[in-house]
Amino acid sequence: MNIFMMMQAAGQAVAEGAELAEGEEKVTIDLIELVMQGGWIMIPLFLLSFIAIYIFIERYLAIKRASREDKSFMNRIKDYIHEGKIESALALCESNDNPVSRMIAKGITRIGRPLNDVNTAIENVGNLEVSRLEKGLPVLATVAGGAPMIGFTGTVIGMIKS
Repeated sequence: MNIFMMMQAAGQAVAEGAELAEGEEKVTIDLIELVMQGGWIMIPLFLLSFIAIYIFIERYLAIKRASREDKSFMNRIKDYIHEGKIESALALCESNDNPVSRMIAKGITRIGRPLNDVNTAIENVGNLEVSRLEKGLPVLATVAGGAPMIGFTGTVIGMIKS
Protein backbone atom coordinates (compact mmCIF):
# COMPACT_ATOMS: atom_id res chain seq x y z
CA MET A 1 0.00 0.00 0.00
CA ASN A 2 1.48 3.33 -0.94
CA ILE A 3 1.49 6.45 1.22
CA PHE A 4 -1.40 8.17 -0.59
CA MET A 5 -3.72 5.20 -0.10
CA MET A 6 -2.78 5.11 3.58
CA MET A 7 -3.55 8.82 3.92
CA GLN A 8 -6.89 8.36 2.18
CA ALA A 9 -7.80 5.44 4.44
CA ALA A 10 -6.83 7.45 7.52
CA GLY A 11 -8.94 10.39 6.34
CA GLN A 12 -11.95 8.15 5.79
CA ALA A 13 -11.53 6.61 9.24
CA VAL A 14 -11.44 10.05 10.83
CA ALA A 15 -14.49 11.15 8.85
CA GLU A 16 -16.43 8.05 9.89
CA GLY A 17 -15.42 8.52 13.52
CA ALA A 18 -16.43 12.16 13.37
CA GLU A 19 -20.02 11.38 12.42
CA LEU A 20 -22.42 12.20 15.21
CA ALA A 21 -24.26 9.42 16.96
CA GLU A 22 -28.01 9.61 17.21
CA GLY A 23 -29.17 12.22 19.71
CA GLU A 24 -25.77 13.96 19.93
CA GLU A 25 -25.51 17.63 19.18
CA LYS A 26 -22.66 19.26 17.32
CA VAL A 27 -20.58 21.31 19.76
CA THR A 28 -19.54 24.75 18.56
CA ILE A 29 -17.43 27.31 20.31
CA ASP A 30 -17.23 31.05 19.71
CA LEU A 31 -13.92 32.73 18.98
CA ILE A 32 -14.11 34.73 22.22
CA GLU A 33 -14.71 31.57 24.25
CA LEU A 34 -11.73 29.94 22.55
CA VAL A 35 -9.54 32.95 23.35
CA MET A 36 -10.66 32.93 26.99
CA GLN A 37 -9.84 29.22 27.27
CA GLY A 38 -6.29 30.16 26.28
CA GLY A 39 -5.88 31.90 29.62
CA TRP A 40 -4.53 35.26 30.61
CA ILE A 41 -1.66 35.02 28.11
CA MET A 42 -4.15 35.58 25.28
CA ILE A 43 -4.91 39.14 26.43
CA PRO A 44 -1.46 40.56 25.55
CA LEU A 45 -1.45 38.56 22.32
CA PHE A 46 -4.84 40.00 21.40
CA LEU A 47 -3.65 43.55 22.16
CA LEU A 48 -0.43 43.07 20.21
CA SER A 49 -2.36 41.83 17.20
CA PHE A 50 -4.52 44.97 17.22
CA ILE A 51 -1.43 47.17 17.54
CA ALA A 52 0.24 45.40 14.62
CA ILE A 53 -2.84 45.65 12.41
CA TYR A 54 -3.29 49.33 13.24
CA ILE A 55 0.34 50.23 12.48
CA PHE A 56 0.35 48.18 9.28
CA ILE A 57 -2.80 49.81 7.90
CA GLU A 58 -1.78 53.32 9.00
CA ARG A 59 1.69 53.03 7.43
CA TYR A 60 0.27 51.47 4.27
CA LEU A 61 -2.10 54.39 3.82
CA ALA A 62 0.62 56.96 4.62
CA ILE A 63 3.06 55.46 2.12
CA LYS A 64 0.36 55.14 -0.52
CA ARG A 65 -0.59 58.79 0.03
CA ALA A 66 3.08 59.85 -0.17
CA SER A 67 3.69 57.92 -3.36
CA ARG A 68 0.97 59.73 -5.31
CA GLU A 69 2.57 61.70 -8.07
CA ASP A 70 1.29 64.53 -10.18
CA LYS A 71 2.41 63.90 -13.76
CA SER A 72 2.68 67.58 -14.60
CA PHE A 73 4.29 68.69 -11.31
CA MET A 74 7.92 68.51 -12.43
CA ASN A 75 7.14 70.02 -15.85
CA ARG A 76 5.41 72.97 -14.21
CA ILE A 77 8.32 73.42 -11.75
CA LYS A 78 10.81 73.42 -14.67
CA ASP A 79 8.70 75.95 -16.56
CA TYR A 80 8.46 78.27 -13.54
CA ILE A 81 12.20 78.12 -12.89
CA HIS A 82 13.12 78.71 -16.55
CA GLU A 83 10.78 81.71 -16.58
CA GLY A 84 12.34 83.00 -13.33
CA LYS A 85 9.14 82.62 -11.29
CA ILE A 86 10.77 81.19 -8.15
CA GLU A 87 7.92 82.25 -5.86
CA SER A 88 5.38 80.51 -8.11
CA ALA A 89 7.46 77.33 -8.05
CA LEU A 90 7.65 77.48 -4.24
CA ALA A 91 3.90 78.08 -4.01
CA LEU A 92 3.30 75.05 -6.24
CA CYS A 93 5.56 72.93 -4.00
CA GLU A 94 3.73 74.10 -0.86
CA SER A 95 0.34 73.36 -2.40
CA ASN A 96 1.35 69.73 -2.96
CA ASP A 97 1.63 67.80 0.28
CA ASN A 98 4.07 65.01 -0.51
CA PRO A 99 7.74 64.26 0.17
CA VAL A 100 8.90 65.00 -3.37
CA SER A 101 7.43 68.49 -3.35
CA ARG A 102 9.04 69.25 0.02
CA MET A 103 12.44 68.13 -1.29
CA ILE A 104 12.05 70.20 -4.46
CA ALA A 105 10.99 73.22 -2.39
CA LYS A 106 14.14 72.93 -0.29
CA GLY A 107 16.22 72.78 -3.47
CA ILE A 108 14.45 75.82 -4.90
CA THR A 109 15.14 77.86 -1.76
CA ARG A 110 18.85 77.08 -2.26
CA ILE A 111 19.00 78.31 -5.87
CA GLY A 112 22.06 80.49 -6.37
CA ARG A 113 24.18 78.69 -3.79
CA PRO A 114 26.90 76.15 -4.59
CA LEU A 115 25.62 72.85 -5.98
CA ASN A 116 27.10 70.94 -3.05
CA ASP A 117 24.98 72.97 -0.58
CA VAL A 118 21.85 72.33 -2.64
CA ASN A 119 22.55 68.58 -2.75
CA THR A 120 23.19 68.46 0.99
CA ALA A 121 19.97 70.34 1.77
CA ILE A 122 17.92 68.02 -0.44
CA GLU A 123 19.55 64.93 1.11
CA ASN A 124 18.76 66.20 4.61
CA VAL A 125 15.12 66.78 3.72
CA GLY A 126 15.04 63.35 2.06
CA ASN A 127 16.34 61.73 5.24
CA LEU A 128 13.68 63.55 7.27
CA GLU A 129 10.96 62.39 4.87
CA VAL A 130 12.15 58.77 5.04
CA SER A 131 12.16 58.88 8.84
CA ARG A 132 8.64 60.36 8.75
CA LEU A 133 7.48 57.50 6.50
CA GLU A 134 9.14 54.91 8.76
CA LYS A 135 7.35 56.18 11.86
CA GLY A 136 5.90 53.29 13.87
CA LEU A 137 7.90 50.56 12.14
CA PRO A 138 10.17 49.90 15.15
CA VAL A 139 7.05 49.23 17.22
CA LEU A 140 5.78 46.87 14.53
CA ALA A 141 9.14 45.06 14.53
CA THR A 142 9.01 44.73 18.32
CA VAL A 143 5.49 43.31 18.15
CA ALA A 144 6.55 40.91 15.38
CA GLY A 145 9.45 39.69 17.51
CA GLY A 146 7.71 39.62 20.87
CA ALA A 147 4.31 38.13 20.05
CA PRO A 148 5.67 34.71 19.01
CA MET A 149 7.68 34.54 22.23
CA ILE A 150 4.56 35.28 24.26
CA GLY A 151 2.74 32.61 22.24
CA PHE A 152 5.48 30.08 22.95
CA THR A 153 5.27 30.98 26.63
CA GLY A 154 1.53 30.34 26.53
CA THR A 155 2.14 26.97 24.90
CA VAL A 156 4.61 26.00 27.62
CA ILE A 157 2.22 27.13 30.34
CA GLY A 158 -0.57 25.10 28.73
CA MET A 159 1.62 22.02 28.51
CA ILE A 160 2.61 22.37 32.17
CA LYS A 161 -1.03 22.67 33.22
CA SER A 162 -2.05 19.58 31.30
